[in-house]
Amino acid sequence: MKEILLSFHPRAYAPLHDGIKMYEYRRRFCSEETKAYLYLSGKERKIVGIMMLGEKIRLDQTRDDYLNYPDTLKRVDEYIALGDINAIPIKSLTLFKEPISLEEIRESIPDFRPPRMYYVLNDDVLVMAILKSRELDKPLFVHEHEGIYYDNLGKY
Repeated sequence: MKEILLSFHPRAYAPLHDGIKMYEYRRRFCSEETKAYLYLSGKERKIVGIMMLGEKIRLDQTRDDYLNYPDTLKRVDEYIALGDINAIPIKSLTLFKEPISLEEIRESIPDFRPPRMYYVLNDDVLVMAILKSRELDKPLFVHEHEGIYYDNLGKY
């Protein structure tokens, strides 16, 4: 499984934290299921936990699947127009008991730079050691994603 550090704006974090955001939207993304360490950018500047993400859904290639769901189709078309053609199912969110601040990481890795979008961590031994050392809480939510959540696709 690919492991990444995914940058997330704090404004978009509330619906994720509350479990109502079931998809993440990106122009480019990994093609397999992914373990994403969630970095909050802006004033937060900390890694708060782990999101488990499913295989991406190419909205531009599955558009016809939403023809019977006009509200969903409208939202999907808006994302396609913006270029965010990948909907990535959010399967779960588990927070660290104590977030990892950017300053804490830079104590061990002075030249550490958080990603603007995401980057793959699998070969980054130093960052992975910091992330793996942090204790996790219980999952905030789990979404099965056995099918498409039509009422949620393109909503958040």
